[in-house]
Amino acid sequence: MKARAAFSLVELLIAAAVAAAVITTGVLLYQNLTAARAPRSAYGTIEVGAALPTFYGGTATAIDAYFAPNYGRSAHAEMLRTRLVDDLQRAVAVFCLGREEANSAHPAAIAVSAGFRGDQLDSPEAFRQLLAAAVPASADIFTPYRGACDATNASIFLLLPAVDATALSVLAVYDIDLTPTTSPAGTYASVKRYEAGSLTDFYDVFYPASAGPVPFRPLVVAFERSARRATVEGATIDRYKQAAARPFYFVWWPDPAAPTLEGFSAPAYAADDPRAGYAGMGGRTSLFFTIPMFPAL
Repeated sequence: MKARAAFSLVELLIAAAVAAAVITTGVLLYQNLTAARAPRSAYGTIEVGAALPTFYGGTATAIDAYFAPNYGRSAHAEMLRTRLVDDLQRAVAVFCLGREEANSAHPAAIAVSAGFRGDQLDSPEAFRQLLAAAVPASADIFTPYRGACDATNASIFLLLPAVDATALSVLAVYDIDLTPTTSPAGTYASVKRYEAGSLTDFYDVFYPASAGPVPFRPLVVAFERSARRATVEGATIDRYKQAAARPFYFVWWPDPAAPTLEGFSAPAYAADDPRAGYAGMGGRTSLFFTIPMFPAL
């Protein structure tokens, strides 16, 4: 006759205790994950102010936004990064301008004289002056800069091959805005793409007020051709004359996955080192670009 095997009472008690421990551990782990996720899903109404209608149209001055860090908004930022890369591949010129106020200048074309030559636009400032002449309202929006742009906000203008000898064709304008808020206190950050005056893509996120002492800037650093070192203009300008052949930009966008916008003290560099102008941006965001100023030249 076959012997029959069975669990003893002690074995059953041990198995039940192990199962209870596993279930308890799973419940605690799920609870911790849920608690950790809560701040990443914070969502609320942000009073942005008069700039908001300029951003999106309409008349509303408040918007519902996710609080940083938020990985869903980070995915939107990645999609807009991809759109920028696609636009850069089509563009024949790129100009980054700094500004303090909201940008309402999103032209589809920029008028030029019949004898205009593209190589006349050899700096962001040259483009800013051309834009001010063609679109007078922009004269009060954008500010001059050389090297590191210390303005709070920035815009990227991408140009297409011209189809008219008297106008430059604008592919798109990207606006980067960091708008201080008081209700609640913090910064409403957004990056928006406009084409022919219409908003086509954007991402946004709200950063509650932080104790970090270093603001999120510069958003843009323009590096000029090294040949310009022949003209001495002082360390704060000459240190950005680094491009061997083609001028380029460094550009930073706010990162929705980062918990704060403000940073902390950065390493000190010599006055003639270009890093002295943007050392505070190290490790602040994954949305960093190196962009040629003249892709077609």
